[in-house]
Parts: sequence; structure tokens; C-alpha cells
Amino acid sequence: MFGNAAVITALSALTTVIAQQTCVVPFGGYGVNDVEALTALLPNCSNDATIVFQDGVKYNISTPVDFGTLNNVEIQINGNLQLPKSIPYVQELVNATAGGRLYWFTMQGYNITVSGNPDQSSEYGWVDSYGVPWWQEAQYTQPLGGLLNRPHGWSIAANSSTIRNMKLRKPIAWSFSLNGNDMHVYGNKIDAAYDLNNPGVFPFNTDGYDIHGNNVLFENNWVFNGDDCVAVNAGNNITIRNMVCEGGHGASLSATTGVNNVLFDNITSANSLYATRFKSSLNSVGNISNVTWANIHVHNATFPIFATGVYYDQVSRTPGVYPANSTATHIENFTWVNVTGTISDVYTGDGSCTTDPCWYYVANATNTAGITLQLLNGTATNIQIHNVNLKPIDGKGVSNVVCDPTSFTDGTDNLGFECVNGPYMPN
Repeated sequence: MFGNAAVITALSALTTVIAQQTCVVPFGGYGVNDVEALTALLPNCSNDATIVFQDGVKYNISTPVDFGTLNNVEIQINGNLQLPKSIPYVQELVNATAGGRLYWFTMQGYNITVSGNPDQSSEYGWVDSYGVPWWQEAQYTQPLGGLLNRPHGWSIAANSSTIRNMKLRKPIAWSFSLNGNDMHVYGNKIDAAYDLNNPGVFPFNTDGYDIHGNNVLFENNWVFNGDDCVAVNAGNNITIRNMVCEGGHGASLSATTGVNNVLFDNITSANSLYATRFKSSLNSVGNISNVTWANIHVHNATFPIFATGVYYDQVSRTPGVYPANSTATHIENFTWVNVTGTISDVYTGDGSCTTDPCWYYVANATNTAGITLQLLNGTATNIQIHNVNLKPIDGKGVSNVVCDPTSFTDGTDNLGFECVNGPYMPN
């Protein structure tokens, strides 16, 4: 028997389904910008609607798409969305944008679902950005580090929303900027894969997900890229689990303040610069607490466990040199537990290094740095790192540590290892 509340809920859901209209995006054919037809649909399809990009169709998304404000709308990407291939054309669009930041897909609202082709093995359902020529061209520009006027991918600002089964192929740079509460993100693929043996062609700034929100669940996503796989920037009660991160900068918390209760669980990192990372900018003032990385499987990472409160842009100052009055974010109740795998001691680093010394240079770090804590004096409380089993991938030597006891306001008794610059010694 259903209670009255359950019946009312079921009837409400049924009413929503009945009221939902379907809006199929027309395909204009070769050389036609399909954004024009899509834009014409939106005034009548922004509420209680399903917007469908048809399976088996390769749409020309020749200009940026602003979906506007959507409420109770699902966007089904069953066909392919193809961005322009001309680098100068796209750069001109970005350059003309106020502030110089252009998202190719933008939306806001409430209860938005963006979904890919339900057949994940299908050749359709991809968002094709044709980023490889951008990565290649960056080899010949100065300063190195990616071309100017690159577009961002998706900006989604919506509460009670879902992103599922999306497939992004060769993004030019940043993929998702997500801002909202009560979000569920699962089953997505971001393919910015590059040749690990040819670091000259490197996908700079191909960040997977930047997260700002509360009560967010990420699960069963795959990313191969050249920057943060996923980065929590702001919010509370965020869980990221069952994720595979390849080639980039790992499962990250990248913020200066305003983040609490974050769990990274069952993360697999392969061929990455960082497997897990906390990153906060030098001279920040703020507090971050209750963050856990648990059950981390590391395959060939330069820095498997890494925390820094002194991050800065690689062209702004010499790595490792900080003024005497420098400040940093205070971190509290940070835990790493069950971190196992291999350290990349043969081919360290990645193609993002464009300066000498490199931006990720750490004083006293060896090529087998399993744990690296780059924290200023008195900026950390109750940091625990337990059950760590990390070995150099060539089987030679031992895991090493970078650690300064003055970083911790409560001493190092609960840290889980001897806080010295040298071999890892659990206690």
C-alpha cells in the first residue's frame, strides 16, 4: 500500500512526464550552422521539455550555444556535435568576448539533465572539438603553454541537475565548469588522450571538471587529459568515487577557502603527474577542512600524494622561493588512506613543464617522492596519512617523503609516518 505522500509524489511525477514535450533539433546539412535552428527552438523548449540531437546525425555547432535558462529540461546528445576546425576563426570569437572567456555551451536553471547516447559504444553521442591541432600548434608559439584565445567547453549552473553518459573527444582546453547544488555526474568520458612518449604535443589546460557546489556526487567517470582530472573549487558535501584519471594532474582539491567535507574514494590514476593533489595559491587566507582521499590506486605517478599551499603560475616567480611574510590557506582534518601503487621514477613529470626550473619543482623532492607536503609553517592541523604502499616503478629504491614538522600546529604524532626529508618510514 502506498501512503498519501507517496501517491501525491507519483501523481506529480506522472503529470511532469505527460507535460514534457519533445523538441528535435533539425539538421541543416553540409555547411549549415545548426545552432541557428537550435536557437529558434529554445523559446518554446526551455521548460518541461526534452531537446533531442538525433542519433546518426553529425551537427555543425559552428558558433557558441547559449541555452539560456532551462527548467525541467533534458538535453539528449544522441548525435555528434562538431565544433569548427578553424583555429583563427575560433580565436577571433574568443577574442571578441568580454573578459576573454568563452564557453561553447552555456546553460543555467533548475533540474537540467544533459545526457549522451545511451549506447556508450556507439560512434555517435560525441562532442568533437578537434583539439589536437591546437595542441600541435602550441609547440611553435612563445611563451609555451597552449595557444591564446582558447574556448572553454561547458558551463552549467543549475541546481538538482544531472550530467550522464556524455562523451567529449579531443577538447581544445577546459571541459566542464559545474556550479550548483544537488548534482549527479556519472558515466561520462573525456578523451583528451595524447602520446605519452611525445610530450611535445601536450594538451595544456584540458581540465576535466571544475566543481562549485553543495551535495554533489560524481561516480564512474573516465578522464584522459593533461590537467586536473577533477578539481573541487568550492562547496560542501562532495563525493567523487569510482573514477579513472589518466595522463593529467589527478583527483584534486584546488581552492583557497570555503570547502568542507569532500571524499575522493576508489580513484585509479594512471601515468599522471599527480595522483592526488591539494593545491592552494601562495599568499591565500582561508580555511579548508574534512577532506579524504581513500582507496587510491596509483599506476606510474610522479607525485602520488601531494599537498601544496604555495602554488603559483609558473611564469610569475622562481619555484621554491617565498617571501618571509608569505601566507597560505589553513587545512584541517585531511586524510589519505589506502594509497597503493607505483611511483614514476624513470620518466618523471609531464609535458606541462615549459620553464627551468619547472613549475612543479619541489626542493628536496627526489624522483621517488611518494608523499610531498609543501606547506608553510603552522598551516596544517590533524593531517593523517596511513596504509601507504608505494614503490618505484623500476623496482629500485624506496618511496621518499618531503615533510617539514613546523607545518603542523598539533605536531606529527598522528601523521602516520616520520616527518623528515628522506625515505618513507611509517609509524
